[in-house]
Amino acid sequence: MKTYQRERRYLCGRNPRQAQYQEVEIYPLPSRDGRGRELDRQNSTPPAFRGTPPAQAAHNAKAARRWFHRLAVTNFTQADTHTTLTYAADLRPETPEQAWRDFRNFMRHIRDRCRAAGLDKPECLAVMEWQEADPDAGQKAVVPHFHVLLRCGLARDEIEACWHRKGVRLGRANADRLQLDKGSLEALANYMMKHPNRKHRYYRSRGIRNPVMPPPRDGRYTRRQVERLATDSALLHSPEYWARRYPGWELNEANANYNDFLGWSISLKLRRRKGG
Repeated sequence: MKTYQRERRYLCGRNPRQAQYQEVEIYPLPSRDGRGRELDRQNSTPPAFRGTPPAQAAHNAKAARRWFHRLAVTNFTQADTHTTLTYAADLRPETPEQAWRDFRNFMRHIRDRCRAAGLDKPECLAVMEWQEADPDAGQKAVVPHFHVLLRCGLARDEIEACWHRKGVRLGRANADRLQLDKGSLEALANYMMKHPNRKHRYYRSRGIRNPVMPPPRDGRYTRRQVERLATDSALLHSPEYWARRYPGWELNEANANYNDFLGWSISLKLRRRKGG
């Protein structure tokens, strides 16, 4: 199958100039005629994954973790918090809907405090985990709890005090400032999304921004270049090579993957060079 190579970039920051982190995907697409290719340039995403149901589920979970991480890096800094909300045994909700109701009330209390203090409107990314025991599948019960990335300007004890139901404390609340060492926020995002088989969803507030995605570039890499990079580990992981390809950025991580239908693709994680 004839293919061409596409470069898709995700700049994680309030705007391209402020972005300190970006991900780059270089992947093949089937060749098309000129008109179809122009439409494809505007609208295409990486080719759909093809595989068995378990492989598809694993692929979808991986894609969800990657997108969640991009949202986290785009919207949160070390001034923000990772807050864990748990329930006391006698106050656990009976349904996921009730748990989300408690979470919405928590965010309402946060908004009220921010408004009273003259602070900006809070923004968050939140994940709920909840799993019923299933002995046949070897699954243990997981009590309902929330992980929340929160930007609000409140002190940690003020955040924790908002976890209540009509004045009754629901359980433990623990707010910690985010650590933004190399890879630490990605590790936290993966931890928050660590069990795709559990009954959990993630919630994003309206002010959460997507990464900046410049128009894709076709033809910047050839199939032969991508194949050489993918099969030469030293070149794939060479900081010097990628610094030349992306001036002002330094390599954090590089991976190559093979698709039986289309061939090699490459994923990069880059951080802006200090002073770059």
